[in-house]
Amino acid sequence: MHLRAWRAAVRPCALLLAAALLAACGGGDGDRRGTGPIVFADSRDTSRGSQVKRLVAAWNARHPAERVEMVELAESSDDHRAQVVARAQDAAAAREAGKSGAPCFDVTTADLIHTAEYAHGGYIEPLGENDFDHEAFLREPIDSVRYKGRLWGIPLRSDVGLLYYRKDVLAASGVAAPVAWEDLRNQARTIAPSKGMQGYVTQLDQYEGFTVNTMEQIWDATGGGILGPDGAVVATPSTLREGFERLVQGVREGWIPKDATDFNEERSRIAFQDGRALFMRNWTYAYELLHAADSPVAKTFGVAKLPTPSALGGWNLTLSSCSTKQRTALRFMQFLTSEANQRRLFTGAGFAPSRKALYEDAALLRRYPHLSVIGAAIEEARDRGPSPYYHEVSNTFQANLHGVLTRPERLEAGLSGLREDLYRAAVGR
Repeated sequence: MHLRAWRAAVRPCALLLAAALLAACGGGDGDRRGTGPIVFADSRDTSRGSQVKRLVAAWNARHPAERVEMVELAESSDDHRAQVVARAQDAAAAREAGKSGAPCFDVTTADLIHTAEYAHGGYIEPLGENDFDHEAFLREPIDSVRYKGRLWGIPLRSDVGLLYYRKDVLAASGVAAPVAWEDLRNQARTIAPSKGMQGYVTQLDQYEGFTVNTMEQIWDATGGGILGPDGAVVATPSTLREGFERLVQGVREGWIPKDATDFNEERSRIAFQDGRALFMRNWTYAYELLHAADSPVAKTFGVAKLPTPSALGGWNLTLSSCSTKQRTALRFMQFLTSEANQRRLFTGAGFAPSRKALYEDAALLRRYPHLSVIGAAIEEARDRGPSPYYHEVSNTFQANLHGVLTRPERLEAGLSGLREDLYRAAVGR
């Protein structure tokens, strides 16, 4: 059976099971019951000092009757999503059949691009307006947990793309960090080769990073996007071409190294940290690693907003519909997102906080001056599209255009029919 046909056949069954489960578990807004040990699923904790694990241990020390077991899932957003959805569907099917299945992930982290999908599928519970102090959070992260007028999570860590650059090299050349894409292109083409460096490294492997980088170029070049605020496709062939051609041009001219077409976040970071590149686009987590005492560029790099709009990133905490211990689960979510613990995750791991107060903390700003850059970038960041079918849209985009980076003669073939494919993906077909 064709993959699209298989999805069309399976999706109604999965949604029916999930809807039945959601009805059985209640609809939120204060209807919480059950306490006791719970399971918390997050990506593998690669933070310096394992900061997330430390917070789980701190909770367990204070709540021995409500211990949290942390399950580490894949680091990749796509693989993480696949594991969460599979477990949620297994739990729904087992409950519908009156059988016991795999243990429920009571609390899961969700990449903000997947929160609408989890809500639409019935995998997670809506939260009430009083379940957490949502007005204390930045507007952009809170918008990422809203779907059809309801809150579906609590922002755990925010994220935004930043431009990392070799401030020593730019200073020696008498130029400032670029504020426009053409400035970056000129500096990457001229200054980098004179220093024996690559120009610009970023995330161009065939995964979500490719979609993010291309969206940012489309936003900057045309003012348009791929998905609108309602999740509908707004891209046109001309906007897709104009934005994407910037990346194709960079690879063709060589200031975006061909290797970058296989880069994810970590491979980009390592290339920059090893001193091989003049510029890097990466998320906020990279700052602490680059600034570490053993980093070759610890004293020679700077950070600025991207010369394009950035995609909003971040991970939300969600309450699973399969949980029978929702009171404990919600309290644990509130614990992880408290101001004190968001501060700890920022200072210890470099995760950008979601709470407004931390961006106004004078002591933090003195110690971490790049926090103001992060805050300004988040305020200007753009949502990729609140669609329950975002995963399908992104995969369609990647499948049509990724190969064009190294074979630009295929651009027209890649664009041909892409808009129609995106339309189908955006409605789950």
